[in-house]
Amino acid sequence: MPDAEQDEDDLDDALRDQLVDEYTAALELEHLRAEIAALKEIVEQARRVRENGNDSKLAALKKCLGEAQFIELKDGRGKLLIFTEHRDTLTYLRERLERWRYSTCEIHGGMNPHERKRAQEFFRTGAQVCVATEAAGEGINLQFCHLMINYDMPWNPTRLKQRLGRIHRIGQDRDVYAFNFVATESEDGQPIVEGRILHCLLKKLDQMNEALEGRVFDVIGEVLSLNDVNLPDMLREAAYDPRRLDEYLDQIDRMDPGKIKEYEEATGIALARNYVDFSAFQRRNLEVEEKRLMPRYVEAQFIAAAREVGLRVEPRADGLWRVDHVLADLRSERLQSVQRLGKADSSYRKITFHKKHLEQDAHIDSVLMGPGHPLYAAVDEKLNERFATLTGGVGFYVDPLGKEPYRIHFFEISIRGKDTKGNDVPIHGELVAVREEQAYFEVLPCDILLNLPPHPNPPQGIEPVSIQGASDFMKRTYQLECRARCQDERQHFARVCRDYLEKSFDARIKRAQERAMLLAAEVSTRPEYKLTADEARKYVDELQRARQERIGGLERLGIARTGPVKHIGTAIILAIDADAQSQLGELSEELDPGIRRKIEIAAEDIVIAALLKEGFPKDRIERVGAQKIGFDIRAHRIADESTGEVHVKRIEVKGRLKGQSIRLTINEWYKAQQLADTYWLYVVWDPLSDSPELVRIHNPAIKLDHAKRKIVAARFYEIPAEAVEQAARVHGGSS
Repeated sequence: MPDAEQDEDDLDDALRDQLVDEYTAALELEHLRAEIAALKEIVEQARRVRENGNDSKLAALKKCLGEAQFIELKDGRGKLLIFTEHRDTLTYLRERLERWRYSTCEIHGGMNPHERKRAQEFFRTGAQVCVATEAAGEGINLQFCHLMINYDMPWNPTRLKQRLGRIHRIGQDRDVYAFNFVATESEDGQPIVEGRILHCLLKKLDQMNEALEGRVFDVIGEVLSLNDVNLPDMLREAAYDPRRLDEYLDQIDRMDPGKIKEYEEATGIALARNYVDFSAFQRRNLEVEEKRLMPRYVEAQFIAAAREVGLRVEPRADGLWRVDHVLADLRSERLQSVQRLGKADSSYRKITFHKKHLEQDAHIDSVLMGPGHPLYAAVDEKLNERFATLTGGVGFYVDPLGKEPYRIHFFEISIRGKDTKGNDVPIHGELVAVREEQAYFEVLPCDILLNLPPHPNPPQGIEPVSIQGASDFMKRTYQLECRARCQDERQHFARVCRDYLEKSFDARIKRAQERAMLLAAEVSTRPEYKLTADEARKYVDELQRARQERIGGLERLGIARTGPVKHIGTAIILAIDADAQSQLGELSEELDPGIRRKIEIAAEDIVIAALLKEGFPKDRIERVGAQKIGFDIRAHRIADESTGEVHVKRIEVKGRLKGQSIRLTINEWYKAQQLADTYWLYVVWDPLSDSPELVRIHNPAIKLDHAKRKIVAARFYEIPAEAVEQAARVHGGSS
């Protein structure tokens, strides 16, 4: 069923044709011509009124822009999203806003996805105001904006929720202000039925917001439905018969927010919430935050890749980057990345790889570069084309602490499954590193090479490398574990969905059957109800059919199987020799590896004991050093039960003899920069002695930055012991 309020450009062809059939009474060509002529005359009259008359709504917009909430709009820090119903109103508003010296952009249904994405980016970096039709109501993230005006109010409450969802979403860190333009009376003082109803509804929703714990616009459709308020029908019927206005206003006033909670209990939404393991959810959130791709690596990769493909990326004086000219090859339609994401711009004045820059006033016009950006994707595709012949090749590296050579094989694995319609879909993909040393195999983090320097003099003429043993090991261990994990997750998801859907459909079908029975009983005395009764009975059949299809489709979700494995390459890791030692400098620590490991374990034990004294629960203190994610221990606890706020510490543990310098790998240092306030360096002096000393350094990337010395060849930072002691004294971190 098409939405008559939506602009024609926001509809697909089928709905557009349906509207044409429904909204013309012409049966012959002459009738149609007469109808078009009449409509043109109406449009011309409206244009004359608009141009020559007083537009009170436009005046209200200008007055609204003078409110305190819009002060930031003047200096470019604030962003305003204005929703209209139709393109002509959009154009009219843009013209007036630009006369008022606002920079603007637009999003509407006549734009293709790439054009909308460009408009979205221009809105973020340049324009103060974006005027949009419903095309911006779904699928677009505009959370950098926190001001919204509904210049035209939709009759469909779901669309009102969708509009607000563009800016009021997870990740929005500012107060959101939404202004709804509703006229309750005309210029001559006559009441406007539509405006009176919408104004009453918005006022009632505002009153209900506290009872619904701030989520009134998340459940607005359900709230209206459960209180038997059909807003489009109500507005339409009140326009036909204004005498019913008071009846409808009273119906809105009687709306009960408690019905939504009763509905959630009955339909299993509460059941779905009960299935959520919040402790596991919190832990998973922490892991996701820790494994997020680090901007420093994205930046380094892009700059190096651009150099390889001939794209000039120049540094700016403010620390960001610019691209004066994007090569034609990187904007070619033949590239898959261009077909998928659209063309990159011809130039970029200001590029950053760090999201934090977008929050700074000086860099609000910068473009965030990374995976998913058209230019990044094009550079990556060209790089892969150039190095395609190197896939499955071999490189040489040095392990400064290793005693024997070993190999690290890199494989790309996949897990595949079925969607609810039975289509084959990828459900998991991962790059996996497998270490091979004298027929011993183990899985390592795939970024392990970040901590190993390239060999200065790689050997020549090596024999072909066999990957069969590592491949078989990875397939029968890690890939099968991934498959089992994916299958468990999908089966759990399917069970929760099934329980919810069964309860939800049962409740909905029961309500629909009761309504159909009531209407059927009315038909005997009120024949005009027959069409409505038939529709109600048909709706029951549709619900029962949908129930069977939806639940049947869940059976396919529990299927997961191993997909193909691709060998990406192999790194041969050589122990350091005298020749390499002289070129790389003094890299290895003198302690025997066995003793060094004892020191590390003793230091971690001391740190865990200290964390228990700090109040961290034992079951929320984890040793994660083996995962090589940039720190050794994760500890978390609930800081605020009412909000669910989590207090977390990621701790890099260093056990050293008193007076020894501290070494942090580049990965550990970058991770310290990324995790900032949640990252700690715990140094344990003499951990094997009877009186070990623990030193805590919070946010070491800040507090020890002045003292670090970068050992470039070995890929680590060295920090003198006295600098650690001084930081502990200044910031109170010894025990």
